[in-house]
Amino acid sequence: MQCSNAIALQAALALFFCTPLAQAASEGLPIKILAYDAVYDLHHNGTYTGTIHEVVVPLSHYGVQKYGQVQKQFSAKMEHLTVVDAYTLSPSGKRYPVSEKKIFTRTLPVAQNAPEFSDAKTTTVVFPHVAVGDELVADWKIDFLKPYFPNAISLSHAVPYFLQADNVHIIVHAPTSIALHWAGSDGYTVTHTVAKGVQTITATLHQPTAQPIQINAVDFHQVSPTFILSTFPNWQAIGDAYWKYAEPAEAVTPEIKALADKITEGKTGEAAVQALYDWTVHHIRWVGIETGLSGYKPYPAAKTLSQRYGDCKAAAALLTALLHAKDITAQPVLLGAGNDFEWQNVASLQQINHVIVHVPAYHLYLDATSGYAPAGTIPLPDANHPVIFVGAHSEIARTPEDAPEASGMTGMETVSITKDGSLKAQETLHLTGYGAWFWKDLLARIPMSEYGAVLHHVMAQSGLMTQSVHLKTSPTHTLSDPFILQSTWITAPGVPLTAASRIHLHYGLNTASLRNLTARLTSATVRYPVFMPYGHAQWSSTLDLPKGYVWAAKDADHQVKNSAGVFDEKIHLLSPDKLEVTSSMHLDHMVYSPEAYPDLYKLASEALALEQEGFGIQGIKP
Repeated sequence: MQCSNAIALQAALALFFCTPLAQAASEGLPIKILAYDAVYDLHHNGTYTGTIHEVVVPLSHYGVQKYGQVQKQFSAKMEHLTVVDAYTLSPSGKRYPVSEKKIFTRTLPVAQNAPEFSDAKTTTVVFPHVAVGDELVADWKIDFLKPYFPNAISLSHAVPYFLQADNVHIIVHAPTSIALHWAGSDGYTVTHTVAKGVQTITATLHQPTAQPIQINAVDFHQVSPTFILSTFPNWQAIGDAYWKYAEPAEAVTPEIKALADKITEGKTGEAAVQALYDWTVHHIRWVGIETGLSGYKPYPAAKTLSQRYGDCKAAAALLTALLHAKDITAQPVLLGAGNDFEWQNVASLQQINHVIVHVPAYHLYLDATSGYAPAGTIPLPDANHPVIFVGAHSEIARTPEDAPEASGMTGMETVSITKDGSLKAQETLHLTGYGAWFWKDLLARIPMSEYGAVLHHVMAQSGLMTQSVHLKTSPTHTLSDPFILQSTWITAPGVPLTAASRIHLHYGLNTASLRNLTARLTSATVRYPVFMPYGHAQWSSTLDLPKGYVWAAKDADHQVKNSAGVFDEKIHLLSPDKLEVTSSMHLDHMVYSPEAYPDLYKLASEALALEQEGFGIQGIKP
């Protein structure tokens, strides 16, 4: 799946997000959109022509470096893209035209690696003599020659809330016989007029003040000014259109039936589902799709089986066919994967970017391209999302919000503290859900010989300088079992112990620690919803002192609780020189609204303050 039909501002979106947001924010606003004027003429068969005039002004050195060139992506078989004119206009009025030699059209790497899937190309315009305050002007012409679905049109335009847009003006002309649906949000003003059999929809936006970037917020598309126009009357209509492609793609061939029998080997019910899902995940290589009709039309399951690779649609079609071969009801599910948890009021293809499989008999959502999500645990990018159950009569549903229950970490460590301040530790982590997925995906990308370097890097981020590290894991390819990390590490000497020393807890590989959680939250107030990557964590530390020292601590039980969740810390003195500290955090939600966020921030902050108090020690007289 992909969203190439969007008429988004390429200079304001694609280039901005190919660089770290923190860097852009640190230098102030990188650019402003001085003008964006687009005119679209729609036709009955789903084709259209469009002209776009856009003017972007770099506001900083960073803006000059990153926006001194603009690019647009297109499908070579479905549309023609032409640069009509492009130039740099200085504040003095001097005009520097873009030479034809500085306009480049090239095939994207994904199309080169899998040309039968994608014909994606990109046209890049490199502006000359670019300086802060210049106007970068580009005029484009788009001829959209083949719709994704017969006679269907879907356009979407979003301006990120963190950019300044002085003037955005979009005009759409269409015959009155075309039934159109449209909406504008967060500042867009939309009008509709009819004259001489032609309807005209005009959308205008003035966003003179950019808002600060909200760290940990939901996808910017969900909360930014957006104009949508579509011929789809509702979301079910998109599912019905996709079903006409998906049903023939899911045909059960003799080869697929034989394979399903071999994979299940007598298994039935949910065990058979697990076996077929595991096989698909491990044997069908994911190939990403960028542009073209294949962005919404799945390849036949038989072809995917023979070539052993495909995108989410292809993998979903094959998995569905394998399930059908065992008389297990299953259907494709359309959604917008990521941290965008709501749909716009108008149904559009631009919010659909992923396909998974639903098995209603066992209430399972199976993402065959997730890589490491076990059957029964929906990956975080798919959880708590509105979805379309695809069929002859498609239905709307919502995936479970199961992150708090299914995604978490249980860990334990033993730490020996030496007189020179160094630490010797052994730790074990049992990870489920997103935590397991994150670590499997990370470690599967590197050779095992580099695991020690990963551990050293993670420890350094938490303030521990290790001089000896070792890491081993359970197999990264297992799906149904928790992912286990076992590590040993020794830190360099630190502050030597004294009778007045105070020891603070360290967490090694515990990426779900309160320190990491509060770093994600950063602020007591937010404007947009935020999402959490895990739902629960439990950590147990046993701390041993060297000879001559004892703990100045007593048994205690502390709790921090509010509407966001609960944190517990239990302190138990096992012996004068051995202390056990157990803490647990359980969050109540995966997505927190701005109204609920203050309690989340308070919960994490108070829990961290409690956890970071540390524990005093005493010296023993010889």
